[in-house]
Amino acid sequence: MASSIYIHLPFCKTKCPYCDFASFADQDKQKQMLYFQALKNEIKARLPVAIKKANLKTIFFGGGTPSIHEANEIEEVLNLLKEYFNFDDDIEITLEANPGTVDAKKLHEFKRIGINRLSLGVQTFDEELISYLARGHSVEEAKAIIELVKSIGFKSWSLDLIYGLPHQNLQQWINSIEIALSYDPPHISSYALSIEENTPFGKIYENSKHKDLPTENSVVDMYYKLDELLEKHNLERYEISNWAQAGHQAQHNLCYWRAQEYYAFGLSAHGYINKKRYANTKIFQQYLENFKSLQENISEDFVLDDDEVIEYVTYEKSIEEQILLQLRLAEGLKLSPENLVFIDQGKLDKYLDMAYLKQEDNRLFLTKKALMISNNIIFELIK
Repeated sequence: MASSIYIHLPFCKTKCPYCDFASFADQDKQKQMLYFQALKNEIKARLPVAIKKANLKTIFFGGGTPSIHEANEIEEVLNLLKEYFNFDDDIEITLEANPGTVDAKKLHEFKRIGINRLSLGVQTFDEELISYLARGHSVEEAKAIIELVKSIGFKSWSLDLIYGLPHQNLQQWINSIEIALSYDPPHISSYALSIEENTPFGKIYENSKHKDLPTENSVVDMYYKLDELLEKHNLERYEISNWAQAGHQAQHNLCYWRAQEYYAFGLSAHGYINKKRYANTKIFQQYLENFKSLQENISEDFVLDDDEVIEYVTYEKSIEEQILLQLRLAEGLKLSPENLVFIDQGKLDKYLDMAYLKQEDNRLFLTKKALMISNNIIFELIK
């Protein structure tokens, strides 16, 4: 049985112009109340009624901006999950938080209900650049919240940073990294800005070649400078876009990258259970309609509507996913007989010769110079 759960909370204080997730800026408490009721109904419908309680190792509240909600709303969800699972003594419960939506009181409340890891969406410490992102917080507010998080004593926390922003240069990026490191964060996640078609940025910039965006070579330089500075600060890269001090790796995300199964609940949520991947509808009103009342004893092949997708993961597909995901990790991919069947030996030899891959102790790893072209290499590697 899966031991990880993702829960999607789509409400935001502001909608970021680059965001393509199922989220929206809406402070209507009535809508939020209806959503939480539907969410709890979905949890009851999807989870088996008569099961021996399994151990739950990770819960991740993503969004959206989960931190706009009150602690008691999230606590109700946690209490419901406790009816179906035993929480491990060292369970990791992560909440995504925007610095503009929390204060000392709310942070203390989150800790009280069991949230022990925060993922802080700071994105940049440059005041000019953050104005482009419409994050709903200033740099100074972000700094103040980081200090609060540290003083309250969460078990772990992470800073999210974005590079490749409009008008951003390498020195501005270095400045943001250095400010982030001055707070001694136990974890940093960092991704290059992606221009998505159905977003305001998609309409403004059209694609990554726009003149206001850093060049591809500049973005590559930003990534490697980040990796260099974080490594010097004892933050080890354990996945292509994630760095952590020892013992602070995001256990929930490792579940994804190790191709393990997990439950997912909420609008647009994608889960992987019993060799089946499913995706909930992205349409808010449809989601509410699906779960406005409790549906009990549904089958595992339960399909709510045409917008929900179920993909049956064959043995072949599962091995391909292991190769695709586990090569992103610093721990690499075990070259088991099962995996080798799906690896193109000629391409493997080619990339070993080019030093894009290395092989040690029957494990395969991406080398540092391959990190920014990893997708191309991995897709070629799979037969």
